[in-house]
Amino acid sequence: MKSFLHLLEDTEEKLGRRLYKNEVEFLQWVYERYTREQQQVNA
Repeated sequence: MKSFLHLLEDTEEKLGRRLYKNEVEFLQWVYERYTREQQQVNA
């Protein structure tokens, strides 16, 4: 997966607007969860 910054920029570009604070927080939670799960799979 891309870095969080790239994910954020791509999401905003696709939506055509900046994300609200709660949307950024949710996206960050999803990204952190994904990276944690990937580390467990690759361990």
